[in-house]
Amino acid sequence: MASDDKMDLSERRKYLRLMQTSYQTADRAGCGRLLDSMEAVSGLARKSLIRLMASDLERRPRQRQRGKYYGLALDRALRVIAESYDYIRAERLTPSLLAMAEHLARHGELQLSERLRQQLARISVSTVYRRLARLRQDEPRRTRR
Repeated sequence: MASDDKMDLSERRKYLRLMQTSYQTADRAGCGRLLDSMEAVSGLARKSLIRLMASDLERRPRQRQRGKYYGLALDRALRVIAESYDYIRAERLTPSLLAMAEHLARHGELQLSERLRQQLARISVSTVYRRLARLRQDEPRRTRR
């Protein structure tokens, strides 16, 4: 392994499992030397290594999955707003989402609920970018001239 390559999580756990038996049987000075070498190889902090050496090193699944915050109503609103702005980039679209949604709601082009209003005010640029990219997949590509 090259010196500039980082260990991924599974490689690091394998290495720590191999070192754990020798760490648990070593004396105080030996533990210090082992921690120094593990720190250099794995790139983890010393306190993290001490904590990991005392554990069973098994990965546990998340306790609770994160729920979806944005739904289909937001996708529909983004499609209408992006179309009205002639599909400008997410960086330029995001600051004016709420204002354009209220404008379109006044003219009957969009149903704007309070939840949708909060979501449009809170949504980040990167989320708008991802959502618009997914919405553009459904549209047919333009033919070459």
